[in-house]
Amino acid sequence: GSGIATFSDRARDALRGGGVGDGPAAVVARQGYLNGLAYDPNDAARAAGAPDVDALKAAADLVRLGLAGTLRSYAMTTRSGERQRGEQMVYAGQIAGYASQPGEVVNYVENHDNHTLWDVNAFKLPLATPSAERARVQVLGMAFTALSQGVAYFHAGIDVLRSKSMDGNSYDSGDWFNRLDWTYTSNHFGSGLPPAQDNAALHALIAPRLADARLRAQPADIAFARDAFRDLLRIRASSRLFRLTSADEVQRRLTFHNTGPQQNPVLIAAELDGSGLPGAGFARVMVLINVDTRTQALTIAGSRGQRWALHPVHRAAGAADRRAATQARFTRAQGRFSVPARTAVVYVLR
Repeated sequence: GSGIATFSDRARDALRGGGVGDGPAAVVARQGYLNGLAYDPNDAARAAGAPDVDALKAAADLVRLGLAGTLRSYAMTTRSGERQRGEQMVYAGQIAGYASQPGEVVNYVENHDNHTLWDVNAFKLPLATPSAERARVQVLGMAFTALSQGVAYFHAGIDVLRSKSMDGNSYDSGDWFNRLDWTYTSNHFGSGLPPAQDNAALHALIAPRLADARLRAQPADIAFARDAFRDLLRIRASSRLFRLTSADEVQRRLTFHNTGPQQNPVLIAAELDGSGLPGAGFARVMVLINVDTRTQALTIAGSRGQRWALHPVHRAAGAADRRAATQARFTRAQGRFSVPARTAVVYVLR
């Protein structure tokens, strides 16, 4: 109720996994919604036991709440099967939804504090994950920020896969660990072992990763993430539906599909109603984000017979994400959306 926006750790932690200050065991094993929780376990997560699908559903609920502006009053069906308001949902023993209006929350997945998203994923994604797929995970993180209600915040260099060589607190680490390469040829992963002052406890994990060529971003992947980010900004700018100004508007216009105990937790489906909204640009918008390593499909009964089409940005000749442009499908007769692996896609209805 202050009218002052705060950085929300709710969706951030659900997306990244774990929390700030995690020790050597937790920093790898505590995967998040973006980097494999239950659906793509790394070696440490496998060793910990069977995949925790309920934890994945809980993360998906927090991610949906983040897309809805982390609002206290926003109500949706959660994994329990109950319709709950944001203030009834739980984040680390606290209320999950705390903002009174969408302008009171800043959405982000990385900041100048703590590890960059690329470096977090160097801990948490399975080590065999190729650079091109790591770049797609980075784009998904940016997509969640770009398509959420509230203030969108992007850390400098997130679009070029910024790495600080796994430095978790680089405020006093100098340019060597904080530099950005505007030639788009390197993200500086592997520049050296980060200073011991704040990183010594993780050095045994960091050193072999910095030497692993699979974790280094390739120029083509940097260019892909950069251009995909620009497309996300174009999509956000195309409709005021991504910048609703009141909690009442968010509740009235934003609906989540594929929720509750029977949800497919790796696929987020959010529908926005633009009727009567100046600047909406479209009658309806459907946001679909698949974090899984495989294609996922969802049938939405209310979409049968409707003429959903890919957003014009996806259809443009220069669209960055060719996987979204060429593999995403909508089958009108069934109202069925098919979303490729690790892809965020937006459909529109005029």
